[in-house]
Amino acid sequence: MPLFRYIVRTDLRRLILLLTIGSVLVTLGNSYLAIYNVQRQLLMDSTLEANQRYAAKVAESAQMLLTSAQHSVAYSAELLAHQSPSTSPDEEVARLVKQSEIFNSAIVINHKAEVVSVFPEGTVEKGYVIPENTRQSFYERKPLITSPFHSISGNTLISISHPIWGEDGQYLGYISGTIYLNKNGSISRLMKEHFFTDATYLYVVDQYGELLFHADPKRVGQNVSQMPIVQQAMSLAEGSKEAKNSLNINMLAGYAPVPAANWGVVVQRPKELVMGALNSQMLNVLWRSLPIAALTLIIIWVMAYLISKPLRQLARNAGNVNDEDVQNHIVSIRSWYFEASQLKIAVLNAIGLLNEKIHKLDADSNTDPLTQLYNRRGMQRWLDEFEAKGQQFSVLALDIDHFKAVNDRFGHDVGDRVIQQLAALMTEFLREQDLACRVGGEEFLIFLPDTKCDRATNIARSLCEHVASTNMPKVQRITVSIGVGCIHADVDARAIDLAIKQADAALYEAKNAGRNCVRASQCSLDS
Repeated sequence: MPLFRYIVRTDLRRLILLLTIGSVLVTLGNSYLAIYNVQRQLLMDSTLEANQRYAAKVAESAQMLLTSAQHSVAYSAELLAHQSPSTSPDEEVARLVKQSEIFNSAIVINHKAEVVSVFPEGTVEKGYVIPENTRQSFYERKPLITSPFHSISGNTLISISHPIWGEDGQYLGYISGTIYLNKNGSISRLMKEHFFTDATYLYVVDQYGELLFHADPKRVGQNVSQMPIVQQAMSLAEGSKEAKNSLNINMLAGYAPVPAANWGVVVQRPKELVMGALNSQMLNVLWRSLPIAALTLIIIWVMAYLISKPLRQLARNAGNVNDEDVQNHIVSIRSWYFEASQLKIAVLNAIGLLNEKIHKLDADSNTDPLTQLYNRRGMQRWLDEFEAKGQQFSVLALDIDHFKAVNDRFGHDVGDRVIQQLAALMTEFLREQDLACRVGGEEFLIFLPDTKCDRATNIARSLCEHVASTNMPKVQRITVSIGVGCIHADVDARAIDLAIKQADAALYEAKNAGRNCVRASQCSLDS
């Protein structure tokens, strides 16, 4: 309710400012929100896609290394199977390790599970019978990449093996190249050496969810199979998603499989870091847009001022319609657009009509309706003005002779027409500055400003003669009796009242003298 009252009482400029600034702020806010949401989604999608692509690239490289290693081991197994004179197990395991950086060691096991050859020498003793828990390749008798295991030398490794079959199909054992996951090598460098400039990192899990490689070496060996991302990676699927890591931190992760070893490669980046970059970008956009926004608001303020100015001026002047110069003030208002111009015209027309009505009401209240001469109220206004100005004057008291007989013989309608004709005759006869008033049925007072008594008496005689010689409706001729009074000293209420009484007394003298004549008061004659 208080806000409604404030809006009702406020002016147009403030309303325009509130509306336009509010619209601009809502539009800007909505634009920023829309941009933020779009950029947020784009940034998240691009981060997920980038992580997924990077994971796929690393997984592809690992797959190629392992496939190449399998081919190398298969070739060595084929050479050993033919028992060529130029090929010995010791030479072949040495060649297998030295020809590339894939293998850390190589070993040949015979059909009795005994070590025949090993490189580097001293890793295990020749003739050593491998334990049951490391005989996966021995029993499988097929190309195999084993799951990671711990060797008797204390290394975490995988074994890439290939069976050796004699020409008669007899199983002779197998040759195996081993890759140490906890030591420097092709696979280890591929999984560990990344040049991320932020908190993005890569890790690798095996088919059981055990960490094989991680940015934090202390976490290698931990089982994280309960994590949704790891479960996706363990299923040998490829993709990306948003999920929490083991520390309950939201991550944007991409994952890809290494089918040859049943591994999953995961690349992930903290979501907070991605959103932080977006917030920084949006803040930068906001700062860059502030000058334009400020300029827009200034333009809005100026336009609101220019639009509301003529209306505000019209409203202020409309509240001062009683001022004499209000119409001039309204005319001077610059109404530079259509609505203000039309409103200005309407206000001027309304004030004009109001003034006409006021003037008409004023005239009606101060004018005798039959003769259009001033009545007693209008006469009093002029007398007040004479007093205020100290203006001397003479006064004529005029009465129609035998007017009752006119009414009785011809009727009141004719009597009214006679009075109207006499009023018109007096108006034509008198000077412009003279003032004629009807103060009774057939009684009139005529004020002659700045006129001495002798001059007033002459005017009265001329008027008396003029009336007597003028034809009147129906009655043909009428006569009037006139008494003259004047002010010959200080003009005040007492002197004005005295002058009117003098003229009235002189009028009765004219009546008593036979009518159709003029008499001046004794005071007038003395003056």
